[in-house]
Amino acid sequence: METRNQQPAGAMLARGAGTQRDAMVVEADPGVRAAMVRLLQSSGFTVEAFGDGDAAWTHARRQRLDLVLIDRSLPGLPGTRLCEMLRTLPWGATIGAVLVSTAYTDPYVGAGDCGASGADAFLPLPAAPALVESRLSAALARREPLERLGVLPTDRARYIDALFERLDRLSYYELLELDADADDAAIRQAFHQRSLILHPDRYTRLRTTWPHAYDRINAIYKRFNEASRVLMDAGQRSRYNLGLQQRGAVRLEQSRRSKREEKELAMCRTPAARDLVLQSLELRSLGDLEGAEEPMAEACALEPENVDLAQVLAAIRKLLDIMRRG
Repeated sequence: METRNQQPAGAMLARGAGTQRDAMVVEADPGVRAAMVRLLQSSGFTVEAFGDGDAAWTHARRQRLDLVLIDRSLPGLPGTRLCEMLRTLPWGATIGAVLVSTAYTDPYVGAGDCGASGADAFLPLPAAPALVESRLSAALARREPLERLGVLPTDRARYIDALFERLDRLSYYELLELDADADDAAIRQAFHQRSLILHPDRYTRLRTTWPHAYDRINAIYKRFNEASRVLMDAGQRSRYNLGLQQRGAVRLEQSRRSKREEKELAMCRTPAARDLVLQSLELRSLGDLEGAEEPMAEACALEPENVDLAQVLAAIRKLLDIMRRG
Protein backbone atom coordinates (compact mmCIF):
# COMPACT_ATOMS: atom_id res chain seq x y z
CA MET A 1 0.00 0.00 0.00
CA GLU A 2 1.63 3.24 -1.15
CA THR A 3 -0.92 5.78 0.02
CA ARG A 4 -3.11 6.63 2.94
CA ASN A 5 -6.08 8.87 3.49
CA GLN A 6 -5.45 12.55 3.04
CA GLN A 7 -5.44 14.58 6.23
CA PRO A 8 -7.51 17.70 6.71
CA ALA A 9 -5.87 20.98 5.70
CA GLY A 10 -4.08 22.15 8.81
CA ALA A 11 -3.38 18.70 10.23
CA MET A 12 0.17 18.89 8.90
CA LEU A 13 1.14 21.46 11.53
CA ALA A 14 0.17 19.17 14.37
CA ARG A 15 1.49 15.84 13.03
CA GLY A 16 4.87 14.24 13.60
CA ALA A 17 5.09 13.92 17.37
CA GLY A 18 8.69 13.42 18.38
CA THR A 19 9.93 14.86 15.07
CA GLN A 20 12.08 17.97 15.36
CA ARG A 21 10.95 20.64 12.91
CA ASP A 22 12.45 24.12 12.61
CA ALA A 23 10.68 27.27 11.50
CA MET A 24 11.64 30.90 10.98
CA VAL A 25 9.33 33.90 11.20
CA VAL A 26 10.54 37.07 9.47
CA GLU A 27 8.05 39.84 10.19
CA ALA A 28 8.56 43.58 10.70
CA ASP A 29 5.43 44.03 12.84
CA PRO A 30 6.21 42.84 16.42
CA GLY A 31 2.58 41.90 17.13
CA VAL A 32 2.18 39.78 14.02
CA ARG A 33 5.60 38.25 14.58
CA ALA A 34 4.73 37.20 18.14
CA ALA A 35 1.39 35.70 17.07
CA MET A 36 3.02 33.63 14.34
CA VAL A 37 5.70 32.40 16.73
CA ARG A 38 3.07 31.30 19.27
CA LEU A 39 1.11 29.41 16.62
CA LEU A 40 4.14 27.49 15.42
CA GLN A 41 5.45 26.75 18.90
CA SER A 42 2.04 25.39 19.92
CA SER A 43 2.32 23.01 16.94
CA GLY A 44 5.69 21.68 18.08
CA PHE A 45 8.07 23.77 16.00
CA THR A 46 11.33 25.23 17.22
CA VAL A 47 11.06 28.84 16.06
CA GLU A 48 13.52 31.67 15.43
CA ALA A 49 12.08 35.12 14.71
CA PHE A 50 13.58 38.18 13.03
CA GLY A 51 12.39 41.66 12.17
CA ASP A 52 14.58 42.23 9.11
CA GLY A 53 15.65 40.29 6.07
CA ASP A 54 19.43 40.55 6.52
CA ALA A 55 19.44 38.90 9.95
CA ALA A 56 17.07 36.20 8.71
CA TRP A 57 19.34 35.37 5.77
CA THR A 58 22.35 35.06 8.08
CA HIS A 59 20.41 32.59 10.23
CA ALA A 60 19.03 30.60 7.29
CA ARG A 61 22.49 29.91 5.90
CA ARG A 62 23.49 28.24 9.17
CA GLN A 63 20.28 26.45 10.16
CA ARG A 64 18.32 24.01 8.05
CA LEU A 65 14.64 24.98 8.09
CA ASP A 66 11.37 23.20 7.40
CA LEU A 67 9.05 26.23 7.24
CA VAL A 68 9.43 30.01 6.87
CA LEU A 69 6.94 32.87 7.09
CA ILE A 70 8.22 36.02 5.43
CA ASP A 71 6.81 39.53 5.49
CA ARG A 72 6.71 40.99 1.99
CA SER A 73 7.95 44.40 3.20
CA LEU A 74 11.02 44.05 5.39
CA PRO A 75 13.91 46.27 6.44
CA GLY A 76 17.06 45.08 4.70
CA LEU A 77 16.43 42.29 2.20
CA PRO A 78 12.87 42.51 0.80
CA GLY A 79 10.75 39.49 1.65
CA THR A 80 10.39 38.31 -1.94
CA ARG A 81 14.14 38.53 -2.49
CA LEU A 82 14.83 36.66 0.75
CA CYS A 83 12.50 33.87 -0.34
CA GLU A 84 14.23 33.68 -3.71
CA MET A 85 17.63 33.43 -2.01
CA LEU A 86 16.44 30.67 0.33
CA ARG A 87 15.79 28.47 -2.70
CA THR A 88 19.48 28.69 -3.63
CA LEU A 89 20.57 26.98 -0.41
CA PRO A 90 21.62 23.30 -0.65
CA TRP A 91 18.39 22.35 1.16
CA GLY A 92 16.31 25.18 -0.34
CA ALA A 93 14.01 22.84 -2.27
CA THR A 94 12.71 21.36 0.99
CA ILE A 95 11.72 24.62 2.75
CA GLY A 96 8.00 25.42 2.91
CA ALA A 97 7.77 29.18 2.31
CA VAL A 98 4.79 31.50 2.91
CA LEU A 99 4.79 35.21 2.08
CA VAL A 100 2.71 37.48 4.33
CA SER A 101 1.32 40.94 3.56
CA THR A 102 -1.71 43.20 3.75
CA ALA A 103 -1.21 43.65 -0.01
CA TYR A 104 -2.28 40.05 -0.53
CA THR A 105 -5.94 40.89 -0.05
CA ASP A 106 -5.49 41.26 -3.82
CA PRO A 107 -4.83 37.62 -4.79
CA TYR A 108 -3.20 38.64 -8.07
CA VAL A 109 -0.43 40.39 -6.13
CA GLY A 110 0.10 37.33 -3.94
CA ALA A 111 0.15 34.90 -6.85
CA GLY A 112 2.58 37.13 -8.74
CA ASP A 113 4.97 37.33 -5.79
CA CYS A 114 4.84 33.57 -5.27
CA GLY A 115 5.63 32.92 -8.90
CA ALA A 116 8.56 35.34 -8.91
CA SER A 117 10.11 34.31 -5.59
CA GLY A 118 9.46 30.57 -5.40
CA ALA A 119 7.14 30.83 -2.37
CA ASP A 120 4.62 28.04 -1.89
CA ALA A 121 1.72 30.19 -0.65
CA PHE A 122 0.74 33.71 0.30
CA LEU A 123 -1.19 34.86 3.36
CA PRO A 124 -3.27 38.06 3.34
CA LEU A 125 -3.38 40.01 6.59
CA PRO A 126 -5.41 40.22 8.69
CA ALA A 127 -6.29 36.52 8.50
CA ALA A 128 -8.45 34.15 10.50
CA PRO A 129 -6.53 31.43 12.40
CA ALA A 130 -8.01 28.71 10.22
CA LEU A 131 -6.69 30.40 7.06
CA VAL A 132 -3.25 30.86 8.62
CA GLU A 133 -3.07 27.20 9.57
CA SER A 134 -4.35 26.10 6.17
CA ARG A 135 -1.76 28.11 4.22
CA LEU A 136 1.11 27.01 6.45
CA SER A 137 0.00 23.40 6.22
CA ALA A 138 -0.19 23.56 2.44
CA ALA A 139 3.35 24.98 2.19
CA LEU A 140 4.70 22.40 4.60
CA ALA A 141 3.01 19.49 2.80
CA ARG A 142 4.43 20.64 -0.52
CA ARG A 143 7.99 20.49 0.78
CA GLU A 144 7.85 17.96 3.62
CA PRO A 145 10.18 14.97 3.03
CA LEU A 146 8.22 11.93 1.87
CA GLU A 147 9.96 9.83 4.50
CA ARG A 148 8.37 12.01 7.17
CA LEU A 149 4.94 11.79 5.59
CA GLY A 150 5.04 8.00 5.67
CA VAL A 151 3.24 7.61 2.34
CA LEU A 152 5.85 5.27 0.80
CA PRO A 153 8.21 2.53 1.97
CA THR A 154 11.11 4.14 3.84
CA ASP A 155 13.88 3.27 1.37
CA ARG A 156 11.83 4.51 -1.58
CA ALA A 157 10.93 7.73 0.22
CA ARG A 158 14.56 8.42 1.13
CA TYR A 159 15.64 7.88 -2.47
CA ILE A 160 13.03 10.33 -3.77
CA ASP A 161 13.78 12.89 -1.05
CA ALA A 162 17.51 12.82 -1.82
CA LEU A 163 16.89 13.28 -5.55
CA PHE A 164 14.34 16.05 -5.08
CA GLU A 165 16.64 18.02 -2.77
CA ARG A 166 19.51 17.92 -5.27
CA LEU A 167 17.54 17.88 -8.52
CA ASP A 168 18.56 21.35 -9.71
CA ARG A 169 22.23 20.73 -8.91
CA LEU A 170 22.68 17.36 -10.62
CA SER A 171 24.01 17.12 -14.16
CA TYR A 172 22.34 14.70 -16.53
CA TYR A 173 25.28 12.31 -16.05
CA GLU A 174 25.02 12.48 -12.26
CA LEU A 175 21.25 12.08 -12.38
CA LEU A 176 21.50 8.89 -14.44
CA GLU A 177 24.76 7.83 -12.74
CA LEU A 178 26.61 7.63 -16.05
CA ASP A 179 30.17 8.27 -17.18
CA ALA A 180 30.72 11.17 -19.57
CA ASP A 181 31.44 8.72 -22.44
CA ALA A 182 28.35 6.54 -21.86
CA ASP A 183 26.86 5.18 -25.09
CA ASP A 184 23.19 5.04 -26.07
CA ALA A 185 22.72 1.51 -24.71
CA ALA A 186 23.96 2.56 -21.26
CA ILE A 187 21.75 5.65 -21.31
CA ARG A 188 18.67 3.61 -22.25
CA GLN A 189 19.40 1.09 -19.52
CA ALA A 190 19.87 3.79 -16.87
CA PHE A 191 16.60 5.45 -17.86
CA HIS A 192 14.76 2.11 -17.91
CA GLN A 193 16.00 1.18 -14.45
CA ARG A 194 14.77 4.46 -13.01
CA SER A 195 11.46 4.22 -14.85
CA LEU A 196 10.78 0.91 -13.14
CA ILE A 197 11.03 2.67 -9.79
CA LEU A 198 9.67 6.16 -10.43
CA HIS A 199 7.30 6.09 -13.39
CA PRO A 200 4.35 8.32 -12.32
CA ASP A 201 1.85 5.63 -13.37
CA ARG A 202 2.98 3.60 -10.35
CA TYR A 203 1.81 6.38 -8.03
CA THR A 204 -1.52 7.47 -9.49
CA ARG A 205 -3.34 7.09 -6.16
CA LEU A 206 -1.08 9.77 -4.69
CA ARG A 207 -2.58 12.30 -7.12
CA THR A 208 -5.69 12.68 -5.00
CA THR A 209 -4.44 11.76 -1.53
CA TRP A 210 -1.01 13.46 -1.50
CA PRO A 211 -0.80 15.49 -4.73
CA HIS A 212 2.43 17.25 -3.79
CA ALA A 213 4.13 13.89 -3.30
CA TYR A 214 2.94 12.82 -6.73
CA ASP A 215 4.13 16.11 -8.27
CA ARG A 216 7.57 15.57 -6.75
CA ILE A 217 7.84 12.07 -8.25
CA ASN A 218 6.58 13.35 -11.60
CA ALA A 219 9.15 16.19 -11.62
CA ILE A 220 11.99 13.75 -11.01
CA TYR A 221 10.75 11.37 -13.71
CA LYS A 222 10.49 14.23 -16.22
CA ARG A 223 14.10 15.20 -15.46
CA PHE A 224 15.19 11.57 -16.04
CA ASN A 225 13.40 11.67 -19.38
CA GLU A 226 14.95 15.03 -20.28
CA ALA A 227 18.43 13.76 -19.40
CA SER A 228 18.15 10.60 -21.50
CA ARG A 229 16.62 12.45 -24.45
CA VAL A 230 19.39 15.07 -24.55
CA LEU A 231 22.25 12.61 -24.03
CA MET A 232 20.99 10.33 -26.80
CA ASP A 233 20.88 13.16 -29.35
CA ALA A 234 24.40 13.82 -30.64
CA GLY A 235 23.83 17.50 -31.39
CA GLN A 236 22.06 18.30 -28.14
CA ARG A 237 24.60 16.29 -26.14
CA SER A 238 27.44 18.25 -27.69
CA ARG A 239 25.78 21.55 -26.83
CA TYR A 240 25.00 20.30 -23.33
CA ASN A 241 28.59 19.20 -22.71
CA LEU A 242 29.88 22.61 -23.73
CA GLY A 243 27.47 24.41 -21.41
CA LEU A 244 28.30 22.04 -18.57
CA GLN A 245 32.05 22.51 -19.02
CA GLN A 246 32.04 26.25 -19.67
CA ARG A 247 29.30 27.48 -17.33
CA GLY A 248 28.45 24.54 -15.10
CA ALA A 249 24.94 24.50 -16.62
CA VAL A 250 23.37 21.23 -15.42
CA ARG A 251 20.45 21.49 -17.86
CA LEU A 252 20.41 22.15 -21.58
CA GLU A 253 19.37 25.73 -22.14
CA GLN A 254 16.74 25.93 -24.86
CA SER A 255 17.44 29.45 -26.04
CA ARG A 256 16.03 30.99 -29.19
CA ARG A 257 18.58 31.22 -31.97
CA SER A 258 19.29 34.47 -33.77
CA LYS A 259 18.63 34.82 -37.49
CA ARG A 260 22.38 34.60 -38.11
CA GLU A 261 22.61 31.32 -36.20
CA GLU A 262 19.63 29.85 -38.04
CA LYS A 263 21.19 30.92 -41.32
CA GLU A 264 24.46 29.14 -40.53
CA LEU A 265 22.65 25.95 -39.55
CA ALA A 266 20.62 26.08 -42.74
CA MET A 267 23.87 26.11 -44.74
CA CYS A 268 24.70 22.57 -43.58
CA ARG A 269 23.97 19.67 -45.88
CA THR A 270 24.66 16.84 -43.43
CA PRO A 271 23.68 16.19 -39.79
CA ALA A 272 27.34 15.77 -38.81
CA ALA A 273 28.26 19.21 -40.17
CA ARG A 274 25.25 20.73 -38.42
CA ASP A 275 26.41 19.31 -35.08
CA LEU A 276 29.85 20.83 -35.61
CA VAL A 277 28.39 24.22 -36.52
CA LEU A 278 26.26 24.06 -33.36
CA GLN A 279 29.47 23.55 -31.36
CA SER A 280 31.07 26.51 -33.08
CA LEU A 281 28.05 28.72 -32.41
CA GLU A 282 27.99 27.72 -28.74
CA LEU A 283 31.69 28.53 -28.31
CA ARG A 284 31.28 31.88 -30.06
CA SER A 285 28.36 32.72 -27.74
CA LEU A 286 30.78 32.14 -24.84
CA GLY A 287 33.38 34.44 -26.40
CA ASP A 288 35.74 31.57 -27.29
CA LEU A 289 36.54 32.45 -30.89
CA GLU A 290 39.66 30.29 -31.00
CA GLY A 291 37.73 27.26 -29.79
CA ALA A 292 34.99 27.98 -32.34
CA GLU A 293 37.43 27.79 -35.26
CA GLU A 294 38.15 24.06 -34.92
CA PRO A 295 34.60 22.64 -35.19
CA MET A 296 33.83 25.03 -38.05
CA ALA A 297 36.97 23.84 -39.86
CA GLU A 298 35.87 20.23 -39.32
CA ALA A 299 32.42 21.06 -40.74
CA CYS A 300 34.08 22.52 -43.84
CA ALA A 301 36.22 19.38 -44.19
CA LEU A 302 33.07 17.25 -44.13
CA GLU A 303 31.49 19.45 -46.82
CA PRO A 304 34.46 20.66 -48.91
CA GLU A 305 32.23 22.08 -51.66
CA ASN A 306 30.07 24.11 -49.25
CA VAL A 307 31.11 27.67 -50.14
CA ASP A 308 28.80 29.21 -47.53
CA LEU A 309 30.43 27.38 -44.63
CA ALA A 310 33.86 28.21 -46.02
CA GLN A 311 32.97 31.89 -45.93
CA VAL A 312 31.93 31.63 -42.27
CA LEU A 313 35.23 29.93 -41.42
CA ALA A 314 37.12 32.63 -43.30
CA ALA A 315 35.29 35.33 -41.31
CA ILE A 316 36.19 33.61 -38.01
CA ARG A 317 39.84 33.38 -39.02
CA LYS A 318 39.89 37.01 -40.12
CA LEU A 319 38.59 38.11 -36.71
CA LEU A 320 41.15 35.92 -34.96
CA ASP A 321 43.92 37.45 -37.04
CA ILE A 322 42.77 40.97 -36.07
CA MET A 323 42.64 39.98 -32.38
CA ARG A 324 46.12 38.42 -32.49
CA ARG A 325 47.64 41.47 -34.15
CA GLY A 326 46.01 43.67 -31.48
